[in-house]
Amino acid sequence: MITGCGALSPLGCGVPAFWNGLLEGRSGLAPIRSFDATGYAHVLAGEVKDFVPERGLSADERQRLDRIGQYALVAAREALADAALDLAAIDRTRVGVLLATTIGGMRIGEAYQRAKHHGRPFDFRQLFHHPYYATAIRLARELDVRGPVVSPSIACASGTQAIGLALEFVRRGQGEVFIVGGVETVCEFVVSGFNCLRATTADTVRPFDARRDGLAVGEGAAMLVVESLAHAHARGARCDVEVAGTGLSGDAVHMTAPARDGAGAARAMRAALADAAVDTTAVDFISAHGTGTVYNDAMEVAAIAAVFGEATSRIPVNGIKGAIGHTLGAAGSFEAIMSVQILRTGLIPPTANCEQLDAGCPLDIVRGVPRRQSVRTVLSTSSAFAGNNAAIVLRRTAA
Repeated sequence: MITGCGALSPLGCGVPAFWNGLLEGRSGLAPIRSFDATGYAHVLAGEVKDFVPERGLSADERQRLDRIGQYALVAAREALADAALDLAAIDRTRVGVLLATTIGGMRIGEAYQRAKHHGRPFDFRQLFHHPYYATAIRLARELDVRGPVVSPSIACASGTQAIGLALEFVRRGQGEVFIVGGVETVCEFVVSGFNCLRATTADTVRPFDARRDGLAVGEGAAMLVVESLAHAHARGARCDVEVAGTGLSGDAVHMTAPARDGAGAARAMRAALADAAVDTTAVDFISAHGTGTVYNDAMEVAAIAAVFGEATSRIPVNGIKGAIGHTLGAAGSFEAIMSVQILRTGLIPPTANCEQLDAGCPLDIVRGVPRRQSVRTVLSTSSAFAGNNAAIVLRRTAA
């Protein structure tokens, strides 16, 4: 069961700000402010703009944690509060952390390199923040939880895989509660990389739009509390959304480009549906990866059409990257939080910046204004560098 959610996003701090921004169709994309982007061709990003560490973190926590660690801890605390879960009241050896990221403490590594290049002093202890797995370990330490700690890192499918891992761990009895999600910060390494690949937009991110020309990176933290049904019931928690199925696949085609026929993404979707014992006719909404790049969106359209056939044009679809950018390892976790809200409210947000639907896109992309529709079952899909594909099925229960 998903019993709690927490988010720091380019649309604002907290799940309400994130959700309201999506419903309004707003975009949190703006010129980069976190580093000097002079000289880069494209400098648009989705940065967290109103994060004030003093409001949610103690002085000691601000000193101990780098920015990505601060994001993760604040969002995790919101998710725990939303779940009404007091960690002190449960067995912490049965509580784990599954935190996805692709770059971890890269900003610390960049700070070290700049200090070295300019001959400035540097506190080498900060380099303990640098490994991508350090963020999950530090979050577990800050929350004092002693269950499994895993840092899934399969590029931009990591945030979806983390939720799938929580399902598998609960099924295997490896824990009762998992603090799950993804976290990233905008850094020069990633921005320069995507610029070199010529994958960034010169305008804005337009998923499935005829004028789409690239992505923009985003940042933030999306955290969920996932716990076994028995544990949630025993403590009287809200039990209205379940993680029902998960699937993974690989393209084995290219280190950056997807398999253009969408076969790998389609396999992950089918695997998730089969794991959840859900037929394609039962899916009421699809949360698409929707990077806004020409080839990825076309690949995803082909994959969805291959899985859903004649029903393709009847299932509402949303892509959130026009609103918050591509948050890399956190992308699938943000989409999961959006999906939870859709399941609970019956409102589907519009796809920001999708105004002129590509003529070759047969999907029912929700555009312009939110759509009111009862949604019982959601398929969320992610595709990533090196041909990594992940999908999960979320379902509203009768509870």
